[in-house]
Amino acid sequence: MVKKVSKTKRCKMDKLLMVLCSLVILIIAIAIVLYIKNENKISNAQNGMSEYLKNKYKEDFKVERPEHKHGGFGVNGIWMSQAYLVSNPKLKFDIDCSYLNPSDCSDQYIAAIWSVQASKGLESIVKEVNASSSNGYKADSARAEIILSGKLVNSVNKQSKYEDNKTKDEGFLYRLIIDAPNDSQKTSYIFKIVEKLREEGVYSVKINTNSKSRSTGRCTIFLDKKDLGSEKDLNDCINKIGE
Repeated sequence: MVKKVSKTKRCKMDKLLMVLCSLVILIIAIAIVLYIKNENKISNAQNGMSEYLKNKYKEDFKVERPEHKHGGFGVNGIWMSQAYLVSNPKLKFDIDCSYLNPSDCSDQYIAAIWSVQASKGLESIVKEVNASSSNGYKADSARAEIILSGKLVNSVNKQSKYEDNKTKDEGFLYRLIIDAPNDSQKTSYIFKIVEKLREEGVYSVKINTNSKSRSTGRCTIFLDKKDLGSEKDLNDCINKIGE
């Protein structure tokens, strides 16, 4: 025989169910409010970045969805994104802005333009080095990426010239991204390219190449006028076994 649930017990169960439902609804409501609030912050940051770029360069840009980075306890962090000209989506560049003031920004637009120029110049250098290399040794791929920082990144504009700034010691970095077969010629081959860059006055160079280490995958070294580096340094980096 099935026992009947008393009215008092059923009433308590109904009240408990109502409380649980209310809590679920409250949690969902809070989550929705927080989501909308966060989306508004992202939208404001995105709009601030677009406005900053348009005011600075008098051109129309598309800013991708920004992300809040490097924030934490007591640290506001920054908004980071990529942007590109509406008329040239292929020329992407980094932009970062203050978390509290999305119109206080710094961007790599001029660096992106100069990267195209630097890569074209690198093609000529690579061809020259290839012609002088024995046994037909040559790079699998090579490109240049310019990175601006410090006072320089905010002082350059579209009238600024790559040739006038590539020789600067501060705020300018020439990133040489090059992959080549791992053999005894690799180090000297890459350093010949570095020497050609130095003939043009470019000393602030970051070499990024493939290494023999399966764990790290890349070899990265920085060179400048104070630390010219050597083929041995590069060779040790390329052949270093990952820790």
